[in-house]
Amino acid sequence: MQNRVIPNTSEEAIEIARQDIEKKYGIVFPTVENGFACGEFPLSDERRNFYGIPYGGMMFHLADITSGMAFLSAGGNGITVSGNVNYLRGASPEADKLVCHASVKKAGRNLFFLSAEVMDNFGTVLSEYSFVFTNLSKTKEKDQ
Repeated sequence: MQNRVIPNTSEEAIEIARQDIEKKYGIVFPTVENGFACGEFPLSDERRNFYGIPYGGMMFHLADITSGMAFLSAGGNGITVSGNVNYLRGASPEADKLVCHASVKKAGRNLFFLSAEVMDNFGTVLSEYSFVFTNLSKTKEKDQ
């Protein structure tokens, strides 16, 4: 198991997560700020089913991780408690990436409620999500 770093600030937590997620999963985040995040997930053949469209699990994965980044940017520090999805349609086989927009709808002391949507690079909304995150611990910045 690798050494874990406890971030000193929310900004540091976002940067550590951003680098880790991009390295492990290839998801990049053009925007992460004030309870909002945009994540982009390039599509390869391995991420598509035999019809040539992305697996639903790939979309959920992107939505959960992007929602986590929005959660961090709102000062949260914890894990997903629950996630719900409505798949609206499949992506075009010509799509070359998935894009997720996630935002915090309510930030409580212990629970944060978020919504997200995943679309293809043509702007077609493919799925909608709601997530609940629990705020397990604070960054060092919040503890002081």
